[in-house]
Amino acid sequence: MELIVIATLVMLFFLIELLFYKKLLLKRVEYSLSFSKTEAFEGDDMFVDEVIYNRKPVAMPWIKADIHASKFLEFANASSAIIDERRLVTSGFMLRGFQKTKRRWYMKCTRRGVFNIENATITCGDLLGLVTESKAIPINTTLTVYPGTIDINEIFFSSKDLMGEAIVKRFILDDPFIVKGTRDYIPGDAINKINWNATARYNRLMVKENDFTSKIGITALLNIQSAENEFNFVKDREVIEFGIKAISTIINRGFKEGMPVRFGSNGCTISNQSDMILTSVGTGQEHVLELLATLSNLHLKNIRSFELYLEKIEDEIRNTQVFIVTAYLNEAIIEVARRMQRKGNTLKFLVLDIYDESMIMPSDMEIFFMRRELENESA
Repeated sequence: MELIVIATLVMLFFLIELLFYKKLLLKRVEYSLSFSKTEAFEGDDMFVDEVIYNRKPVAMPWIKADIHASKFLEFANASSAIIDERRLVTSGFMLRGFQKTKRRWYMKCTRRGVFNIENATITCGDLLGLVTESKAIPINTTLTVYPGTIDINEIFFSSKDLMGEAIVKRFILDDPFIVKGTRDYIPGDAINKINWNATARYNRLMVKENDFTSKIGITALLNIQSAENEFNFVKDREVIEFGIKAISTIINRGFKEGMPVRFGSNGCTISNQSDMILTSVGTGQEHVLELLATLSNLHLKNIRSFELYLEKIEDEIRNTQVFIVTAYLNEAIIEVARRMQRKGNTLKFLVLDIYDESMIMPSDMEIFFMRRELENESA
C-alpha cells in the first residue's frame, strides 16, 4: 500500500511539474543582444553584450541562447558552429526567479561588411528534461565594418623596375601638394597644416599654404571581376577583398591630404544590386565615411565587364589622379585608359596578380604588381 502511495505521489509530482513548466517556461523571459559600437574597422576588437532576464518568481533550471551571426565575426571562448558563411554561437544560463544576467562576449571583426544579427533562438526546459520550448527573439542590430588598409608602396612594385631602367623608389601615392608659403589660420584648417615655426615668429597661428598640383583629386576605380571572362559573381573572393583594401588605402590617403576623392566600380552594393557605382566627389570625414560604407556594403558581383564600365564613365572623369585596381589587364581596358589620359587625367594601374611578361605592358602608363608574389618566386 505504501509503495502505491509513493508511486502515486511521484507520478503526481511529475504531472504537476510537467504542467507547471509547460505553461510557464518562456513566460516573462526577456532577452537582448547589442554591439558595443555600430561601426568598426576590419581587424578591430569589440564586445557583444547579451542580457537575459527572468521576470517571474519561478526558477529556470536551464536556458540556451543561439546567436545567428556571420562567420566573419569571431566570438572568443564561444561554442560555435559555422555553416556556409553563418556562425551559430551558443550560450547557456541557469536563472533564479527575478534574476537578470549579463554576459559580455569578446569579438573580432575579421572582414569588412555590413553584418545584421536578426534574431536569436531561446530554448529552455524543466528540471527533469521532460519539457522543452523554443522561440525566436528579434534582435535586429547592425554592425558596419569598414575595410582595412595596406602599405601600398611596400606591397606593390613598378613594372618599370623590370624594364632596364634604374631602380628607384617609386611611390604609388604621390604627394599632391606643393608648399608655397604660409598664411593666417582660418577656423576649419587641419591641425597638421599648422606651421609652428611661423606661429612662434608671428605670435599667431599660421598654416602652410599649398598649391595643388595640376591633378587636384583622386578617383579610385575597382574592377570587381577576379578574371577576364567572369560574369555575375566573383570566383576568387580573396583577390577582390585585397583590392578593396587597396581602394580603402587610396581613399584614406586622399582624405588625409585634404584632396577631393571619389570611388567607382563595375560592381554593386548589397542594398542596390542593379546599379554600378560612381560616387560624387567630395572631401572631409563625413564624405570619406560614406565611401568606406559603400566599400563595406560592396557585393561581390559585377553588373558589366570593366571595360564597358570605363566607357560609360570616362567622360565624367577629368583632371584627376585615377587609380585603377584590377586583377587583370586587356587591350580594351588599356584603350579606354588612354582616352582618359587625354582628358587631362593621370593614371596608374594596381594589378592584383604576379608579373607576367605576356601581359600587355603599355609604355605610356605606370603599372604596379604585387611585390609579395615576386618575393615568393625568388625565395
